[in-house]
Amino acid sequence: MMTRLLILFMLLGINFLSFSQDSLNLTDASGRRQGSWRKLDKDGHKIYDGQFKNGIPYGEFRYYYTNGKLKTNSVLSDEGKTARTVTYANNGRKIAEGKYMNEKKDSIWRYYSDYDGVMLSEESYNSGVKNGVFRTFYSKGTIAELIHYREGKKEGEWVQYFEDGKLKFKGSYAGDEKDGPFTGYYPNGKINLSGAYKAGHKDGAWIIYEENGDVMRSEKYFEGALIIEKKL
Repeated sequence: MMTRLLILFMLLGINFLSFSQDSLNLTDASGRRQGSWRKLDKDGHKIYDGQFKNGIPYGEFRYYYTNGKLKTNSVLSDEGKTARTVTYANNGRKIAEGKYMNEKKDSIWRYYSDYDGVMLSEESYNSGVKNGVFRTFYSKGTIAELIHYREGKKEGEWVQYFEDGKLKFKGSYAGDEKDGPFTGYYPNGKINLSGAYKAGHKDGAWIIYEENGDVMRSEKYFEGALIIEKKL
């Protein structure tokens, strides 16, 4: 009796394994993907695995490096239109995270160092187009640069900082071109230079200072061309 039961269980196990393998990569009568899917490259390395329902991806999708380590994890919703995604380096560290809408970057994206996990930058998108504040950071986590985008173009405040957090320079953009007052600073906080841009070019009077605050020289520009220079 025990022998018969053992043989039956073995047969059931074989059948179950066969059913599991056959249940991958199925399509229905209309050719739509259904259930669990797995894609391999020509060398047999797994590219991704995930789920489909009526041809639409849903739930968790995992993408892999050729060595089998996880490369990207995406959680899909809204009939596959939204994907919240985390990407990893080969060493397992998270290097990027954000959201896709209709396969385009959307909302806030953050990028990290694959060495120590420190955030390197933070970006803002609207349907794949840069829109909002972009920030970059030093390796210690302090902010390095802040710049604004509107509908894919640089627009508004533009600021850079020294690694200790002190202001390095401040200016602005209009229509993707440097435009308006510009002031640079020394690490001690004193002004390095000051002037203005117009449509991406230096324009008008610029003053360059010594680190102690004394004026070093003055310059005058017209549409980016230096027309007068006076050393003091």
